[in-house]
Amino acid sequence: MRKALLVFLWVSLIGLVIAFGCLIVYQNKQEAAALAEQERIEREAKLEAEKKAQEEEKKEEEEEESNLDENGYSYTDLEASFYALDKATVRELPNDTGEIIGTLSINSTVQVVAVCDQTDYYKIKINGDYGYISPEDVSADYNDIPLPIPRDITIPSASKDILFIGNSITLYPATEDWWGSGWGCGATTPENDYVHLTVAQKGYGSFDYMSMRSWEFSNTRNYELDDLDPYITNYQYGTIVIELGENVKGHEKHFESDLKDMITYIKTYNPSARIVMLDNFWKYDSIISTKKSVASAMGCTYVSLADIQGVAAYQLQEGETFTTLDGRSYTIGSFLAGHPNDAGFAAIAQHLVAAL
Repeated sequence: MRKALLVFLWVSLIGLVIAFGCLIVYQNKQEAAALAEQERIEREAKLEAEKKAQEEEKKEEEEEESNLDENGYSYTDLEASFYALDKATVRELPNDTGEIIGTLSINSTVQVVAVCDQTDYYKIKINGDYGYISPEDVSADYNDIPLPIPRDITIPSASKDILFIGNSITLYPATEDWWGSGWGCGATTPENDYVHLTVAQKGYGSFDYMSMRSWEFSNTRNYELDDLDPYITNYQYGTIVIELGENVKGHEKHFESDLKDMITYIKTYNPSARIVMLDNFWKYDSIISTKKSVASAMGCTYVSLADIQGVAAYQLQEGETFTTLDGRSYTIGSFLAGHPNDAGFAAIAQHLVAAL
């Protein structure tokens, strides 16, 4: 009996061991199946992600290709304004080998509308069209142009009474726009412009007058200063009148520093001259304010024209007619309109003479 019981217990123990082993094997299989399923899911997710990435890359490539122009370039919009460096090259295509369609003088304003994605060239507006310029040819900052003063300065010994430096109000050449030739634009005769009226009323025996109109429009005003050389390097003037500013409207960048540089350049050769700054005939407040500030800083006499600015009685009016002594008839057009008439020139001379 006891022997039978022992056999039973032994057989039961073996059964339990076998059952436990089967359970372990089953659990291992379950875990292996779960791991395999997890790996399958991860593989499928990875493949799906790779497929999606490929599709997005292909879509981007297709979109990029669709944005390419006929030359194979695409652009990113960009609104920026830069200054051209000296002899900046404008090309027909956005690369170093593109045909050159023009060059820009130093400090010309460059209006950028886009940047080429492939070459980094800027797409710019120029003369109503588009061109392309290397980023190496532009600067975010204005480029200071030094005064063209040589090392050896000779102060002229010959003297004259007065020099007038101005724009069309001081001197304008013969054109189809008006009847004159080489005197103040709008005056009926040379004797009626403010220069000749001032000289006559003051009794000056020697005088010069010249135009710096191009200086007003220039991006490189200090390059224009040598236009003064035939006068200030040859004569020591008692008085120098500066009548500039009417054409600076729309070109005011660095006007203050450029005007100071002009006065410095004049004083280099004419250190004893009295510098007189004539007010604007046209009332541009910001320009007038700058001129007054410069005159004060540079020790110049400022002559105000505030009481005649914008007064119609002193200006030529569009549509008016004028007949010269030889019978030529002119109708005042948009260019002449607003310039001083004889009354305006007389008023300018009256203010200037009072200050001199």
